[in-house]
Amino acid sequence: MWFLLALLAVALFVVFVFFMKNRQINKNLERLVADRTKELQDAIEAAQNAIEAAQNADRAKSDFLARMSHEIRTPMNAIIGMGELAQREYGAPQVLEYIASIRSAASILLSIINDILDFSKIESGTFTISSGRYELSSVLNDALAIIGVMAAEKSLRLVADISPDMPGELIGDEVRVRQVLLNLLSNAVKYTDQGTVAFIARHERVGDDALLSFTVRDTGIGIRPERMGGLFNDFVRLDQEGSRNVEGTGLGLSISRSLCQAMDGDIAVESEYGKGSSFTATIRQGVADWGHGPVSGEEPCGKTFDIPRAAFSAPGFRVMIVDDNSTNLEVAQGLLSPFGIQISTCASGHEAVDAASKGDFDMFFIDHMMPGMDGIETATAIRGLGGRYGGTPLVALTANAMTGMREMFLSRGFDEYLSKPIETAKLNELMERWIPAESRAQPPVAPPSPKRASVPVIDGIDTALGLKRVGGSTEIYLDVLDAYCEDLESSLPALDGVSEGNIEDFTISVHALKSASANVGALLLSYEAASLEAAGKRRDLRAVLDSVDGFRERAEEMAFRIRRALGGTE
Repeated sequence: MWFLLALLAVALFVVFVFFMKNRQINKNLERLVADRTKELQDAIEAAQNAIEAAQNADRAKSDFLARMSHEIRTPMNAIIGMGELAQREYGAPQVLEYIASIRSAASILLSIINDILDFSKIESGTFTISSGRYELSSVLNDALAIIGVMAAEKSLRLVADISPDMPGELIGDEVRVRQVLLNLLSNAVKYTDQGTVAFIARHERVGDDALLSFTVRDTGIGIRPERMGGLFNDFVRLDQEGSRNVEGTGLGLSISRSLCQAMDGDIAVESEYGKGSSFTATIRQGVADWGHGPVSGEEPCGKTFDIPRAAFSAPGFRVMIVDDNSTNLEVAQGLLSPFGIQISTCASGHEAVDAASKGDFDMFFIDHMMPGMDGIETATAIRGLGGRYGGTPLVALTANAMTGMREMFLSRGFDEYLSKPIETAKLNELMERWIPAESRAQPPVAPPSPKRASVPVIDGIDTALGLKRVGGSTEIYLDVLDAYCEDLESSLPALDGVSEGNIEDFTISVHALKSASANVGALLLSYEAASLEAAGKRRDLRAVLDSVDGFRERAEEMAFRIRRALGGTE
């Protein structure tokens, strides 16, 4: 019995010792786990602090870049603006040359600042894409006009191939689309010393949207194969050895790709070193109007068009058209003629105000850029006549179809705005809105029957497009060609002897030729006139003088072709 009790006591003692030992082991394990957990938590916290510190540093860098870019832009804009004013006021040639150099350097610096600002916005996440209605043709014309001046300075050939079925009015970020195009086109010109820069515009329909495709091809230095992989990295130049004299940050392609991706697109590139490059930007935009804009590619003659027709006539309604360009007057008269209205025309603002004071008109169509008294001054003077003219509808006509132009004209006394070349559908909508019911009669005036058989083929003129722009009437289009030929011939003296003293009159003259050329379908001359107009507005006399002689020769040749072609149609 005692033996069993002793044995049990020993067993209990062993169990007690084992339990105490195991308890100590568990405590040691718990302490070790706690220590390791604390070390891990400390490491995680340290890592989080490091990440947060890095993010704060990135934000601070981007905020600094944005703040400094904004701060520097203010004096830079002042330098450029004051330089322009000084050029206008000071006539000494040597001083003007100094000021031009200052403005050129300031413009380059401002473009660098703009790149840094965009880069900082993208890095900091504050970059946004806006949305609004805009005309695609306006963006394309602006980009080609600006790059046309750059190309002319290097004696490069700029070729545009724009599909005739591009949508007319889009919904998206007009500023950013224009920025992408200018970046790609300016790069092509910068890195091309001889040959051609080609611009190709296409689109495909994606539901209610359009996927725009813009390709820029050049015959420049190309890109080395080993550099293709890092082409879209920040601060990268296309070719370090071949671009020593090229200004810029190397941010343009990186920013452009970010812009395209933000608009559901991208940029692709193909290149052969020493032979040239091809960049294709795709951008998705909403579509407000699938109708074709004024920029177009080749359309075959004889194509039938769906021309909107007038829904009524108004034989007692009196309209005045004011434009210093006879081609534009002919086009406007032709588009308005189906309404059977009474049309008067004036070639200047002063003439229009005088006619308005002696007559009685129900509506005015007034061109914006005219010598002597411009369209806004003319509208103000007509309103100042008082009486019924206080409420008579005034419609502004302009070839500058930029965003914000409509709002500007409405704030300056106009009731409506039409961009040139005038779209028949928009003109008809305007007439239906402003001609009162009591002035209308049925039916509308039938289109005039043609007296001449057909439209001749004229090299350099898309006659099918020109025919469309006058409402489809062969007779009216041939009359417009007559007037355009006279405008070309009468404008030739204004293209000679351009100087600082007459550059404003020169700018107005080529502006008129820009819209007149677009009206008849002479798209290349229209592009060249737009380039000269852009240079004239900047008062860049050197750019004007570099390009004007070639433009004058082509205008003179075009007038000869039209005369020869029309002489065979009688």
